[in-house]
Order: sequence, then C-alpha cells, then structure tokens
Amino acid sequence: MQPPSARHRALPLPSSSWLLPVLAVLAALGALATLLIPKLAHAGGMDFAEEAEQRMKLSFDLDAVESQLEAPMPARAQAANAAMLQALGYADEYGYGDQAGYYTPPPSLPLEPNSTMRAVTVFRDRALVTRAMDAKVAKGTQSVTFEGLPLGLNGESLEASILTGSARIVGVELTSGAGEVKETERIDSIRDEARQLTEQLGQIRDRIEALLMQRAYLRSTLLDTTTGDAPPPSLDTVKGTLTFVGEAERGIATQLRTEEEKAEELGEELQPLLIKLDNPLATGNKVKVELSADAAGSVEVSLRYQVHGASWWPAYNARLDEKSGHVSLEYYGIVAQSTGEDWDEVQLQLSTANPSAAGTLPAMTTWYLGRDAYYGDYSVVDNLMGGRGHYQDPAQAAVAAAAPTTGTEGLVQSEMTAGVRGSGAVVFDIPGERTVAGDGSQQRLPMGSQTFAATMELAAVPKLVPEVYRQARFEYQGQVPMLPGAVSTYTGGDFLGSGTVDSVLPGEELQLSFGTDDNIEIHRQLVSREQEHLGMGKKTVRWTFHFRIALTNYAENTRTVRISDQLPVSEVDDVKVKLEETTPVDLAEESDGPGLLRWTVELKPGQEQFIDLRFSVTAPNDAAAANMAQYLF
Repeated sequence: MQPPSARHRALPLPSSSWLLPVLAVLAALGALATLLIPKLAHAGGMDFAEEAEQRMKLSFDLDAVESQLEAPMPARAQAANAAMLQALGYADEYGYGDQAGYYTPPPSLPLEPNSTMRAVTVFRDRALVTRAMDAKVAKGTQSVTFEGLPLGLNGESLEASILTGSARIVGVELTSGAGEVKETERIDSIRDEARQLTEQLGQIRDRIEALLMQRAYLRSTLLDTTTGDAPPPSLDTVKGTLTFVGEAERGIATQLRTEEEKAEELGEELQPLLIKLDNPLATGNKVKVELSADAAGSVEVSLRYQVHGASWWPAYNARLDEKSGHVSLEYYGIVAQSTGEDWDEVQLQLSTANPSAAGTLPAMTTWYLGRDAYYGDYSVVDNLMGGRGHYQDPAQAAVAAAAPTTGTEGLVQSEMTAGVRGSGAVVFDIPGERTVAGDGSQQRLPMGSQTFAATMELAAVPKLVPEVYRQARFEYQGQVPMLPGAVSTYTGGDFLGSGTVDSVLPGEELQLSFGTDDNIEIHRQLVSREQEHLGMGKKTVRWTFHFRIALTNYAENTRTVRISDQLPVSEVDDVKVKLEETTPVDLAEESDGPGLLRWTVELKPGQEQFIDLRFSVTAPNDAAAANMAQYLF
C-alpha cells in the first residue's frame, strides 16, 4: 500500500495514545467556536450560520421572533402584529394574504375550552350546544368567562342561566377580541415561556454552528497539511490519523442529530405560543357572563349557543325475511359537524325543526305586473313567477303536518331506542352519551327498528331496465313520519343495493325493492315502426309502433309479475295518440298516471309469454317532426 501524496499528508501522530487527549482538545475548541467561526465562516464557500438555520428546520425566523418578544406586544387582536405573522410565515409584508392578493385567515389552534359540554341538539344546518362551568363568586357583581368556544358561534343565540347556587344573570357578551386587550397574567406567562424557548433555540443554533466549525476544521486542517519537503508519515501514522478523524466525525454527526431533534421539539412548542400572543381568538371565542350575587359562594353557570357547521340526516336499513315475509326497518341518524369542537360523551338530540326560519311575520307588498324599475326589462311571465310565493317541499310539509299515530295495523314489532318527542317538529333523544369529532367525519347513530308484515311481489319496467325486481309492500305504521333519506336493502345478511325513500306518513303504503329475481328473464324490443301520409295533400303523417315484451320463467314454481310500460301523452290539439292493440288485453286501469300501462302476468315453470303493445301517433306532416320520429324509439 502506497502512502498518501504530500498534498494530502496527515498530521503526524506519535502514537494512538494521543487520541483521547486530542478529542478533549477538540471539545475545548467548541468553547472557542464563536471566535473561530468568523474566520472559517466562508471557508470553502460555507456559511455555518445559514446551514445551522437550515438544520433546525424551523417554520419561522428565529431572529425576528426574538426581536418581537423583546419589544412590547401590541395590545390588539387578529392582524395586530404583521411582523410576527411574517416571522411565522402566515402573511406577507402587507398583512394576511400572499403576493397574488388572496386572503389568508389568521392562524388558529385547537380549541381550549374551560367548561364542560353537557348536551347538543343537532338541526339540519346547525347545532345548539349547552355547556356548564363551576365558579366561585363574591358578593356583588362579577363575571365568569367561557373560553375555547367555536369560531362559528352565533352571538345572537347566547343564553346563560344558573344551574346551582344563588346568583342572577346580569348580562351575556361575546368578546370579539378587537380593540384594546389588557396584558393579563396569562399573556405574561405565555410570553415568558416563549422567551425561554427562543433562548434555548438560540443556544442550540450556537452549538450547531460550533459543531459545523469543528467538522470544517477536521476536514480543512488535519487532513490538508502540506509539509513541503518533509518526509512522508509512516503508514501507522496515517492509519492513526484516519481513525481519529473518523471517530471525531461520527461524534460530531451524533451531536448534530441530537441538537436538530431538540430544535424541532422546541420549535413545535414555541409556534402555538406565538400564535396565542398574536391572536387572542386563536384557541376559540370567549363569552363573558355577568353575575350578581347577594352572598359569596359556589355557582354552576350554564351557557347555550348555536353554532354553524353541524347537520344530520336520516338513513335506513331494510332487511327482508323471506320465510316470514316480514320487513325490518332500522332507523339511523347520520351526524356530521366541522365546528372545531369535539363533542365528547354528550347527550345528543336530533331535531327536525328549522331554527334558521325568520322569527317575525313578513309583510305583504303590492304585486305589480309592469316594468322593472331597476333593470328596465319588461316580462309579464317573470313578474307572474315572482309572485308565486312559497311552495313547501312535500316531504317537509308531511313532517310538519303529521302527528304520532297509535295505529298498529301491519306493525309486528317496535324497538325504538331513541326517545321521540313533538308532533310538528320532532326531536329524537339518542340514548347514552355519544362522541362526534369536529373534523367533519360522519357518525352513524342507531335510533331503533320496527318490523312490518309485508306483501311480496315481482315487478318490472322493461323499458327502463331489463330486470325483474322483488318488492315488498306494507302499510307504514311508525311512531313518526319517515323522513326522506337513503335506504340500504338486505336479505338476511346479504347486501342487495341502495336507494332512497321519500317522506311516508303513518298509514301510507311503502314499497321497497329487494334486489332482482334472476330466475325470470325479460326483454323489450321494437318489432316494427310504420309511417304513412294521410289526407288530401298528404298534410298529415301517422306513425304506428309495435313493441313486444318477452318473459321467461326459469324458476321451479309459478311466478306472478307486474309489468309497467307507457304511451306518449299529447298536450297539442293536432297531435293524436291512439292505443291500437295490446295482448293480453286485460290492462289495469291507468291508475299510475296518464299514459302509464300495467299488466299482471302469471308464469308457470319454464313458460315463455309475450306482451304486445301497438299504438299510433298522428301529427301534421312537418319535415322536422318526420325526421325526428325515427329517433324516438
């Protein structure tokens, strides 16, 4: 093995026994790092201070934060300290936003409530939250503050009361956080903690710079010592030098990793403190409740408020027992909320009420059919439509008008675990204590189940889908109207599909589909389409259509199938529709609506049967209509 060239000769070390003393010397160099760094700062193009900042991986400028903490904090709420926000990386020099001009909300943190949540009533677009806290009061007037409340809180909905103790509510106020903010003991404590953390981070930065300097010294001095014409060192000397440098490099790398991890941990501790100092509402809204007490003592104060970002909707599971012909309906309430506060083990209520409706009766104004004063556009139709008034959704009207029923016809079993109250707007009391996260995730809450005796039948609409569906019909006799929602159907434990149900009142018939019957094959096809011109001058055209529906029963028993189809319905005087022929002829009456036809067919095992439908459409001989007709069917 050849010794290294003179250009890369190592410093001669008399023996390996020098290793520990030299390591001690290098450790002492750390104390002199601040003196040597200016000389080595740009050695080899390196900037130790910049590299130390990068290794700490802080999300803010440490020097800017230190400067702001030393200066008096401005006593203002959100957006009060642009320099601090820039240091945190949340805003540019002009405040909240970026160079493209997009608004960025002030930074916030998880809510820090100082009260206990007792109950939540969920509406379709908001929630009513009840909180409580214990407080010591002195004689006279004083206040207690509920902190850490959601930012979406509706200030007009605040309501406070005394649950236990002797005191009176004088007033309730939502503190906005704007204007002058007193330097409270809590803020001073946060600032002191932030200063301690920044000081520790500064020390870590200095240690990282010193370690980087030591490593540069090893690489640039010990391993690059040209000795001119001096004889090359021995092989043992080279080995000792390399061993020493390797051990020193490993030690420095270990210390760097340790310091970087400490910097990351301290940075994570410091950042929320800085946000709290700059934004008084970062951890939630505050509500101040003024109390008046005749004597000192303990009281329990309750606060109720509405908050946006919460909703619920119904969902159902329908399970068919083919042996008994019973259908079990399982009721669920799907709750989701993104209010920012977690509902941990609270009493939940689901309400069909609409608290967003106006609290006062609106006034009627004159209905004019004339020119629009603002835009100058005249349209009788638009003005007529503008006076239509309010048309309630039939499903909502059904819920509002229906009252709980005591009828039991068709009802086999009822196990409603949720308490039901009300006759117009209905409230469901969910049993037990429930937890719903405030991140928008959905929580499925069971509300009970009911079992009904059902009539099973097979039905098909071959014009829309070439399959035969199994349907269960029964008279709904629930405690409250079924609200519109999604329904998942099962046969035993097998999932069949999903669909929706409209509002169903107690006493009305409910139909649910339970998959398809694969033992029956059904097809619909256009057999013929004829066109002929009629009358003098051929001014009238008549199209005649012939459709055929084919059914085959592959089951081992007889099946009865209800089949639906349709005829076009004319709303124009000179367009006529005529049913020419249907086989079989025993059509059910058009009870499902104009132009809707229905047959009931009984199929024996292995039997194939056909349904023929012929109808004609007569209309003026318009070229466009004639060309269009060929695409109608």
